Amino acid sequence: MFDQSKAYKEKKLLENEIKQPIHCHIEQSLPDRRIASPHFHDAIELLYGFSGTAYVFVSGQSFRLKPGDLIIINAQEVHGIYAEKGGDVKYIVIKLEPEVLYSTSRSLFESKYVLPFTMGKSSPQTLLQKEEIASTSIPKSITNIMTEFSKQDFGFDFAIRIHICSIFLAVLRHWRDVGITVGINDDLSEDDLQLMRQTFQLIESNYHTPLTAKEAAHACNLSYSYFSRKIKATTGRSFTELLNYVRITEAEKLLTTTDLSITDIATSVGYTNTSYFISQFKQAKHISPLRFKKVTSKSL
Repeated sequence: MFDQSKAYKEKKLLENEIKQPIHCHIEQSLPDRRIASPHFHDAIELLYGFSGTAYVFVSGQSFRLKPGDLIIINAQEVHGIYAEKGGDVKYIVIKLEPEVLYSTSRSLFESKYVLPFTMGKSSPQTLLQKEEIASTSIPKSITNIMTEFSKQDFGFDFAIRIHICSIFLAVLRHWRDVGITVGINDDLSEDDLQLMRQTFQLIESNYHTPLTAKEAAHACNLSYSYFSRKIKATTGRSFTELLNYVRITEAEKLLTTTDLSITDIATSVGYTNTSYFISQFKQAKHISPLRFKKVTSKSL
C-alpha cells in the first residue's frame, strides 16, 4: 500500500509563521487508496470514523477505523492511513499540540494526566471501538467540535479546546473503569510531580547519550538510592526501563523512516552495544529490529 522508506516527519513551521495549537478537518476518500503516507509529528491526533473503513497503521500495528470508532495517535508516533475496499471513507481529524491539554499552572494536570499522551509512546489503547465509547461523552463532544469548527462563532477555538479536554477525560475514565493503567500514580505530591517532570525532560533531552540513573539522580540533586526508589514507586518502572522505552520508540521511528543500518540506529538512540539494543528491542516489541523494518515496509 505504501513505500515505507518514503515516510517523513511533518515539517515544522517557519519562524515567522503562527503555530495553531488545534487543527480540525474532515477527511474523505474513495475506497481502496492511500490517504496518508507514514509520517509523525509533535501533535497528538484523534481520528473519529463516520463512514467506510480505514486501515490505520500506528507504530508497527494496524487498526481498522470504522464508523463510531476513535483512534488516539500520540505525539511522535509513526502512522499512515489507507482507505479499505467498500464504501467511501469519511472521518474527522483533530490534531492538537500537547499544550492544549495543559492546565494554566502546568503542574498537577500536566504530569498526572497528560504525560501518557505526550511522550511519544503508544497509548494504553490506541483504538476505542464504538461499543466502548457509545455511552460516554465522546460522540457528543465530537459533534460539538464539528459544530464549532463549522460555524467558527466567537470563541470557537476556546470551545473546541474544552470539548477536546472532555474527550481525553472520558478516555481516562474509561481506562480507569476497565482497569487500564496509564502508569502514573494517583497519590502524588507536588514534589513527586516535579521529579517526574525533571526526569522525563532529562530522558527526552539526553536519551541519545550514555545517560545513567546515577547521572540523572545527580541532575535532580538526589541520592541514587532515593531517586531510584521514587521513580519505581511513582511510575512502576525503573529509570533504566523508562530510558529504554524512549530509546526503543526513537529507534522505531528511525527504522520506519530512514535507511540507516541497525548499528547506526543503535548508536543514534544511545546504545553503545548493538547486540544489547537488539535484545532490548525484541523484549519490547517481540520482534527483531531488522524484522520490524522489513514487516513495516510491506505493511503500508
